[in-house]
Amino acid sequence: FGDWSAFRCHVRVGFCFCVKLIVKLGTQCPSSVNTLFVCLILIPNLHSIVCWNKSTQLFPRDPFVLPERLKMRCILVFDHLNDIIFSKCDHKFVSHVKKLGSFQGLDTNGIENECEDMDLNFVIQLFSPIVTSQRIMSSQFGNSYTSIQCQDGLNIVFDEYLGFLFVHLGFREIPWLKRVLGVCMSIMQHLCGPDISVLKTNRPRSTLVGRLLDTWSALVSEDQGFLLEAIEQLTVNPELNSVAIKALSDATDRMKSMLDQPKSHALLFVGNKFLALYSSKSVRELSAGDLLFLSLMSVWCQKEASNLPRPGSRSESSCSEFYSPDASPKSLQENGPLVDGSGSASDLILLSVDDKPASSPNVIHISPIAEGVTLILLYQTVYESLSVGLIDTFNMLHALNVISMSNTEIDGLKKGLENLEPASKKVFEAVKKLKSSDLSPKIEGSVKLLHSKWEVLKKQWSDHKKGAANSTSILSCCQNMNNTYKDLLRLTVLNRSSIPGSQASAHVIRQKVTASLVHFQSFLQAKALRNFTLGSREYLNINKYLEGFPGLVHFIYVDRVNHRIIAPSYDFEMAKPEGNLTKNQVWGMVDLSRTHLQEGHLAMMWRDQSFCYAYYLWFEDLSGTPLQPKVSVPQAMKMLPLPGVISIDFYKRLIEICFPRMTHSKIRCFELYCIHLGIATSSCVLEHSHRLASTICEVSGIPPNPLDIL
Repeated sequence: FGDWSAFRCHVRVGFCFCVKLIVKLGTQCPSSVNTLFVCLILIPNLHSIVCWNKSTQLFPRDPFVLPERLKMRCILVFDHLNDIIFSKCDHKFVSHVKKLGSFQGLDTNGIENECEDMDLNFVIQLFSPIVTSQRIMSSQFGNSYTSIQCQDGLNIVFDEYLGFLFVHLGFREIPWLKRVLGVCMSIMQHLCGPDISVLKTNRPRSTLVGRLLDTWSALVSEDQGFLLEAIEQLTVNPELNSVAIKALSDATDRMKSMLDQPKSHALLFVGNKFLALYSSKSVRELSAGDLLFLSLMSVWCQKEASNLPRPGSRSESSCSEFYSPDASPKSLQENGPLVDGSGSASDLILLSVDDKPASSPNVIHISPIAEGVTLILLYQTVYESLSVGLIDTFNMLHALNVISMSNTEIDGLKKGLENLEPASKKVFEAVKKLKSSDLSPKIEGSVKLLHSKWEVLKKQWSDHKKGAANSTSILSCCQNMNNTYKDLLRLTVLNRSSIPGSQASAHVIRQKVTASLVHFQSFLQAKALRNFTLGSREYLNINKYLEGFPGLVHFIYVDRVNHRIIAPSYDFEMAKPEGNLTKNQVWGMVDLSRTHLQEGHLAMMWRDQSFCYAYYLWFEDLSGTPLQPKVSVPQAMKMLPLPGVISIDFYKRLIEICFPRMTHSKIRCFELYCIHLGIATSSCVLEHSHRLASTICEVSGIPPNPLDIL
C-alpha cells in the first residue's frame, strides 16, 4: 500500500473483472444487475449491503461507533478515468476520511489537522466502486442511480455532464442535495463551458467555483429571491430609473466606441437586487439564469472586495468552513487575488444562447461604484457561433463514447457519426467567417489538424462498413478528435488574453457611471438593505395594501416568464410579537410548496398554530385570460427537473409540456405565496389572493394578472 499509483491500478483491474462478470450475468437477468453489481463492488470499501434495486438504499456498517451522527458534506467531480478534478468538502468529511484510512491500516499522519491537504488518492479509492457502478449502470443498461440513501441519514446524489460525474453527499434531504449539485454544475458551465477538466489544473478557476458556491449558499439561506431563483428588482422613483438607464446607455455606447464591441450589456446591481439593464440593439437578451449568475458574481465581488487587506493591516489565516484538497485550491493568496485592489474583477464567462446554456462567450468587468452598488459591463466576443458548434460537437462525441460502452454499439455508431458530421461542419463554417485578425497560427493549425482527422475518420468508417476495421479504431479516432476540438476551444472561446487590454476602458466607463449616480448613492445603499415593507409608511401604495388586506403578514409574487419577484423585505429579527413570522416558516413554506408542486398540485392552502399559508401557480395568455393545462399535470411533473431556473428553467419546460400545441411565447406563468394570520378564514385568503394578483401593479408597475384558481 506504499505505492498508491500501483494500488489504484490494481483496484481498477479488479473492477474490470467484476464489471465483465456482471455484464455477462446481466445478459441473462438484467433486472438483477443493479443489486448484484453493487453487492460485489461496494461492500469491500464502503462496508455496505444493498437491499433494493434502482432506488438503492445502503445500510453502512461503519466501524466507528460515533457518539453523534457525523453530519459531513462533500461535492466531488470525477472525469472519465474516475480521477477527481474538483472537490469541495467540510472538515467533518476530512476527519471521517482520515478515520476510514486509519481503520484500513493506511498512514494518515500526513493529515495533522483539518486544515491540511487531504490525500485524494484515498478518496478516489473509497468512491471508485460506486462511481464505476454508476457508470456501468448508465452506459450498459441506461438505468443509472439518481440517489442513494443510507440508514444513518446520509444521502448521495448523482448527475452527469459530458462524461463528468458529479457527486454530492450530505445529511440534507435529497431534493436539496440535487439543487446544490445543479447550481454547482451551472457555475462550472458558466466559467468553463464544456471544458470542465480545466478545474484540475487551473487553480484560480477552481477557486472561483468554490467561492461562488459559498456565496450562493449564503444567499439562498438569507434572500427570498435566491431561494426562489428569481430576480428581485428595486422599487425606485421614475427619476432615478431614468438616470440609471441613461448612464447605462452611455456605457454601452462607450464600449462600442472605445473597445469596438457593438454587442454589449450594462447592468446595475444594488446588493443582489437588480436595478437597471441596458442592452445594445444587436445583442441577444439575457436569460433569467444568466441574470441570477451575474447577480451571484456581483455579490461575490462585493464580499471579496470587503475582505481585501487594507494598507498596514495584517491578514490572519484560519480554517474556513469548507476545505478544498489539492484538486481545488485552498486560498486566494496562493495564486494572487481574483479581485484587484480597487474591488474590481474581470473575467470571461459563457452565457446562454436560446435554449443552450453557457454557449456565448462574454468578457465581464465588475466594478463597485459605491458601497453595495455594482456596475457590470458585458460584451460578446466574436466566437459565439464557433462556441455553439463546438458544444454541439462535444455532445455528439460524448454520445459516441456512450454508444461504445453499450450493447447497441453497431446500430448506434452509424447514427452517432451522422449526427457528428453536421456539428463539425458548423465549427468549420464558424471558423471561415472569422476575420483574419481573429485567427492565430495556432488556431489555423488546429483547424487543419481537424480536417485531416476527419478524413481519417471517414476512411475508418468506410473500412468498418466493408468489415476491414473495427469500432475500436473509430472510437480511438474520435477521442483524438475530441482532444483537438478541446485545443481549439481553449485557443478561441475560452481565450482570456484580450481581457487586460479592455480593463483601462472599463475603468473609464465606471468613472462616468459613478459620476452620473453620485447624488443617489446614499439612497441606493439604503435600498440594498430593504426594498419595501408591508409596514412602510413612506409609500402611499404600500399603505393601500395595509388597508386593503387586513391580516396579510407576507406575500411573494413571481412572474415566471421573466422570473421577476415582488416581495416585501421582512426583518425577521425585528418582527413584532403579534406577527412573529420566522425565516424558517417562510423557507419551510417554499419547500412544502415545491414538494406538492412536483406532485402536480398547482394550488394549496394549509395552517399551523400561528399562520395560514397559501400557494398558487397559474397560466394565462397575453390578454390575461386564464388557461388550463391540456395534459395531466401530475404526469407532466414526472418529466420535469426540480423547480428552479439556475440549472434548468423548470417553468419554461412546464409550459411546453402542459400546452404542447400552443405558441409558448404567448403563455405566461405566475406564482403567488401568501401568509395570513391564523385567524383569517379560507374565503378571506382566497379573496385577498385574487385581489393581490390583480393589483400588484400598484407596487411594481407590472400589468395586473388575474388569478383564477377556482
